[in-house]
Amino acid sequence: MFEKSVARRQHKRRQVVLGLGVIAGLIQQAYAQEAPAAQPEPAVVTVTGYRASLLSSAKDKKEAVGFQDTISAEDIGKFPDKNIAESLSRIPGVQISRDVTGEGVNVQIRGLGSSFTKVLLNNAQIAVASSGPIDGANTNREIDLDMLPTDLFTKLTVSKSPTADMIEGGAAGVVNLRSARPFDNPGTHVSYGATAQKQQIADGVGGRGSILASRTWGNTFGILAGFAVNRQKARTTGYETVGLTNANLSAAQNTSGSRNTTGGGNWTIPATVPAGAGAGLVAGTPIDQAFLLANNPGRTITQIDNAILPRLGRYMDYFGTRDKGAAIVSAEWRPLDNLHFYVDAMYSKKDDDMSRVAYTWAVRNNFEIPLNMQVDKSDCAAGCTVTSGTFANSRYFIEYGPRRDKTTLKGLNPGMEWKISPTLKLEAQANATKSTFSHEAPTIMPITADGSGLVATFNGNGGAMPSITFNQDVNNPANFVWAGGRVNIQNELRETSTKGFHSDLTWGDAKLNVRAGIAYDDIDRRIRGQDNSAAWQAAVCGNNPNVFLQGPNGAPPCDGASTPGASASALYPGYGTGYTAGQTTPLVYQGSLIPVNKLASYLVPGPYGRIVIDWDRFRKDSNYDAYNSTAPDSTSSSTGASSGYVRERSTGFYTELNGQTSVGGFPLRYNAGVRYVRTRQEVGSLNSFSDPRNATLTQNGSKYPNQTEWVYQNTTYNNTLPSATAALSLRNDLVARLALSKTMTRANPNSLRPGINFSSPSADIGTIGSPELKPYLSNNIDLGLDWYTGREGYVSLTVFQKQVKGFTVIDNRTLPFSALAAYGITYNNLIPTQQVAINSRGGPDAATVVMSQERNAGGILRVRGLEIGWVQPLDKLLPIKGFGFNETATFINQSATGEGTNGFVALNVPKKSNNFGFYYENHGYMARISHQYQQGSQSSTGNQNGIRLASLYGRSYKQADFSSSVDLEKVFDRDGWPTVTFDIVNLNKAKREGYFQFPNAAFSSYDPGRTFQLGIRGKF
Repeated sequence: MFEKSVARRQHKRRQVVLGLGVIAGLIQQAYAQEAPAAQPEPAVVTVTGYRASLLSSAKDKKEAVGFQDTISAEDIGKFPDKNIAESLSRIPGVQISRDVTGEGVNVQIRGLGSSFTKVLLNNAQIAVASSGPIDGANTNREIDLDMLPTDLFTKLTVSKSPTADMIEGGAAGVVNLRSARPFDNPGTHVSYGATAQKQQIADGVGGRGSILASRTWGNTFGILAGFAVNRQKARTTGYETVGLTNANLSAAQNTSGSRNTTGGGNWTIPATVPAGAGAGLVAGTPIDQAFLLANNPGRTITQIDNAILPRLGRYMDYFGTRDKGAAIVSAEWRPLDNLHFYVDAMYSKKDDDMSRVAYTWAVRNNFEIPLNMQVDKSDCAAGCTVTSGTFANSRYFIEYGPRRDKTTLKGLNPGMEWKISPTLKLEAQANATKSTFSHEAPTIMPITADGSGLVATFNGNGGAMPSITFNQDVNNPANFVWAGGRVNIQNELRETSTKGFHSDLTWGDAKLNVRAGIAYDDIDRRIRGQDNSAAWQAAVCGNNPNVFLQGPNGAPPCDGASTPGASASALYPGYGTGYTAGQTTPLVYQGSLIPVNKLASYLVPGPYGRIVIDWDRFRKDSNYDAYNSTAPDSTSSSTGASSGYVRERSTGFYTELNGQTSVGGFPLRYNAGVRYVRTRQEVGSLNSFSDPRNATLTQNGSKYPNQTEWVYQNTTYNNTLPSATAALSLRNDLVARLALSKTMTRANPNSLRPGINFSSPSADIGTIGSPELKPYLSNNIDLGLDWYTGREGYVSLTVFQKQVKGFTVIDNRTLPFSALAAYGITYNNLIPTQQVAINSRGGPDAATVVMSQERNAGGILRVRGLEIGWVQPLDKLLPIKGFGFNETATFINQSATGEGTNGFVALNVPKKSNNFGFYYENHGYMARISHQYQQGSQSSTGNQNGIRLASLYGRSYKQADFSSSVDLEKVFDRDGWPTVTFDIVNLNKAKREGYFQFPNAAFSSYDPGRTFQLGIRGKF
C-alpha cells in the first residue's frame, strides 16, 4: 500500500511538472520569434456579432490581473448565446448541469459542485428559491440561471482567483452577472428580438421575445428599461428506475447462511405461490431454494440473492408549457463629473405548467417471483445485475402528476461612486432581493389488481434503456383498481430573501492604491413542505369523503370499498368536541368520491398514445382544491427537500493593495489583501411528534392528528481569507499569472437542518440533520500563461490546485425503526404509505431503516487540473476571411487523504470536458457549430437504496448546437433592416443518462430531442 501511495504521488507530481513544462515551452516559443519589422498602421476594421463578443472577451482577459474570463454582448442587451449557463460553458473550467429538458440550469467551476460557486447580480449576492432541475432538490446555494434571460445582460464575468474585495462564499469561483445600463451605449437606442421555437417531439410551437430601450441626456442622466418573455412547448421522454434493489430472501429460500450480503432487500419473494400469480404457477406451491434454482436454471442462489433489479422501472413522459418573463429598469445620474449614482431593478418570473406521467413496473415492496433470470456475472458475492428474466405475480401502476412550479425573483440594487479627489474614491452599494417558489405536485396512482396473473418480461439491453413488457394490456383502463394504489397531495413552498450593504474606499492611483471596505450580508431561506395525502386519499378511495383533519395513522389505504350510509359521526365518535368543536350536525355520506367501479372512466387516452388521468374531471370530483388549500405543514416534500430554515448574517472587513511596477524590466500588476468575515447562523427544522391521544383514536383520519413544531439552533464562526495575485507581462502579447488564495463555502443548507427526513415513501431510507457542520475552506494556487495572437485570438494554459478542508462525508447506519423514537419519530408520525411499507417489512419492531448523516471529515480533498483555452481566427491561413474556432478543455484529477476519505470523491466532477466551436462571420453572414463534451462522473455517495457499495453515475454527455444569422442591413445595405436567425439546439439528439453501481444497470435516460428556432432581431 505504501509503495502504491508513493507511486500515485509521483504520478501526480509528473502531471503538475508536465503542465508547467508546457507553459515553459510556450514562453520559450514566444521569445524565439523574431520581433516583427515596423509596419504601417492597419486600417481600422470594425467587427460585430459573435466575433465582437470574442474580441471583447480577449481584451478583458488580457487586462485582468487575476484569472478571469468574460462573455460580452455584441451590443446593448444582446448575447451571441441564448442561455446564460450555456454561454458560461465556453469558459475553461466551467461545466453546466442540465435539466431533463436538456436546458442548462446551474454552473460549477473547477471540479466542485454548483453550490461552491458564488453567483452575483451586479456585484451583489442573489438567491433564487427554486428546486433546480425537476429531478433535483436544490436548497438555494445554487442559482438557476434560466431565470435571468441573456437579452437583458451585457457581461458575464467568471473569477477563478478571488480578491479580498469579493463577497465570500465561492470556494470554486465567483460569477458576476452585469445587467444592462443606459450609459453602456449613450444616446437613444431600442433593440428587439422575436423567435419562434419548436421542440421536435412536442406538440405546439413556442416563442420568445424581448425589447430593450435606453436614452441618455448628455453625460448627466440616463434610463433603460426592457423585458423578455419566453413560452416553451416542452416535452421530454425517458426512463427512470427510482433506484435498484435485490431480493430479500428468507432462510428457506437461501440456506447458505449468508443471505443478502450486499444490503438492499426492498423486494420480497413470497413463501408460497399466491393465487393468480400467472405464468402457469400453481397456487400454494412452496417457494424455497429448490424452487428458485429449478425455475432459474444455471443460476446460483447467491446470484438470485444479490442480483439487482429496478425497484420502480418506469417510462416517463414530461410535457406541457413553460413560461418565463423578466423585466429590468436601470437609471444613472451623474450630477457632477466625479459623482455617479445608479439604481438597478429586476423582476423575473417562471411558471411551469407541466404533466409528468410514469408507467411503472412495481418491484419495490412487492412480491414478484423470478423465472429464467439471467445475470451478468458468475460471481455475485459483491453484487451483479439482472440482464433479463420473467417475473410472475407482478403489478403495474400509472403515476399521473400534474406539476405546477412557480418562481419569482425581485431585486433592487442602488449604488454610487464618488471620486472625492484624484487619489480618493468612495463606492457604496446596497442590495435586496426576494424570491418565492411554489411546487404543487399531486399524484394519482391506480394499479393493476393483486393476483391478476400479470407477468413482466424484463430485458436490460446492456445498460441502454431497458425493455419491460407484460402479458396483459396495461393500456386498458379496465385493468386498474385502487387496492394497493394511492393518491398524494404533496406541495413545497420556499421563500428566500437577501439584503446587504457594501462600501469601499480607495486611496491612490493605478500605479499604487490601497483599498479597504466593509460589507454586511443577510440571507434567509425557508422551505415548507405540505402534505394532505391521508385526508384526500380517505375521501377519494378510502370510504370516507368527509375528512376534516389530517390523520396519517388512521387513514385507510385506497381500497375502493363503499359503505353506504357511513356517517361522519360514526367515523368521529367525539364529533362536536375537541378538535371538531363547533361543527354542525353531520350529514350522511355514501362511500368513496371515486369508487373503484368508476375508476376506469377517469382513465383516458393521453396526447402521446398512453392512458392518463382526466385531471380536470378528477380534480373536480375528488374535491382536490379544498384538500390542497388546507394541506398542513409536513417535514418533507415531493422534491425530496426537507422543511427547514437557515438564516446567515455575515459581516466582512477587507483591505487590499493594488499596483503596477516592473520586475527585471517586465511590467507587473498585482493585488494582495485579506478578508475577515464573521458568520452568525440560525438553522431550524419542522419536527413531528405524536399526540398521545392518537393511540386510542386512529379511525379514518384520527380526531387528534400528529403535531409539528419548529426547532432552532444557533452558531457563530469567523474566517480569515487572504489572497494575492500577480500578472507579469513578458511581452506585449504574453502574460504570466500567479494567484494564491483561501476561499470558503458554507455547508449545504439542507444538511444543516436538525431532525429527520425520509427520502423514500417506503420509510426505508432517511437522513439525520447536522446543524453543527462547519464551512468548507479551500487553499488555492493557480499558475497560467496567456499568449494573445491577434484580434480575438489567444492561447491560454492554466494549472491549478484546490486543497479543501472540512468537506463532508456521509455515515450510514442501519437501525431498527423503533430506534428513531430517540429522534421523535414513531410509527404514528408516518404517512399511510410509509406505514404500509413498514408493515410489509415486519412492522415497526422488525423493520430496519438506513439513516445517513453528514459530518466534517478530518482529511483533505485535493483537486488538481489543467485548463486550456484557444480562440483562433483563421483569416491569415484561409483565402476566405471570417473563419475561426474556439476550444476550451479542462482536465481534473481529485484525490483525498486523511480521516474519512476512504472512497471519498467530489460529485459530478468530469475528469475531462471540452467545448469546441467552429464559426464563420463576414459580410453580414454568420454560422457557428459548437460541441460540448463532459466525461461521465460519479453523481452520488454510496449506500444507495441500502446497497452498501452502490453509487450513482452520470454517463458521458455530448451535445452539438448550430446557430446562424443573416444581417439584412449589411447584406442589402439598408439601414435599420433586421437580422434573421436560425438555430438548432441539440443537433445530435443527445440524451442525459445515468447508471446505478454497474454500467449495465440503467438508472435514468432523458431524451428531449432537437429544438428548432427561427427568429428576427434588430435595433434602431
